[in-house]
Amino acid sequence: MAAESKNMVGRIGRPSKADQDMAAERIIVAATELFASKGFAGTSMEQVASRCGAGKDTVYRRFPSKVALFEAVVSRAHKQAIAKLEKLPLIHGNPLERLNSLVLELLHVNMEPELIALKRITFSETVVFEKKGPIPPQPDPIMAKLTEAVVEAQEAGAISAGDATAIAHHLIHCMVALPTTAAMMGSNEFDSRQTIEAHFDRTWHWLINGLSGGKTR
Repeated sequence: MAAESKNMVGRIGRPSKADQDMAAERIIVAATELFASKGFAGTSMEQVASRCGAGKDTVYRRFPSKVALFEAVVSRAHKQAIAKLEKLPLIHGNPLERLNSLVLELLHVNMEPELIALKRITFSETVVFEKKGPIPPQPDPIMAKLTEAVVEAQEAGAISAGDATAIAHHLIHCMVALPTTAAMMGSNEFDSRQTIEAHFDRTWHWLINGLSGGKTR
């Protein structure tokens, strides 16, 4: 009986890994909302603890600093972006259409207000993050997926041969960097799905015409 009681106390005193993961997730969700709305400097660990209903000590046990917590927030956002890309419906047939759909989804994911806010923090708080900022894991599975789509389009003769990785990075720069940077700077030029897709269509046509040696889709 004494041994049984001891085991019960042990179970009560030591949350399971699933419970610990759920607690960490609640903290990260609360921190994401606060960082996105108040910025990095305007968010405190106390505010995060209050938002998620945890004690400050609980927050610090899992994330020893605000920088560590923000890095966890960015990591979660990156994993969510990958999950969204993995859920894209399979487009059969034309590899160029598959590449088009992938880049368009990347654009929409990166233009989500919460992600724009996190990007703004990353670039504005470079001193806090030791002048490098939280970065995705390398190699980045998102870039790997995009590079694979470029290779398939090359093999189908839809775009010219060349360094597929470099082409993938240029696609990201041309198709995604412009509107996301504008949004990070506070511009409302791309504040609707219609304006985002208008930018995508314009840029896609002239870029792909160049990559295909002047051939249109």
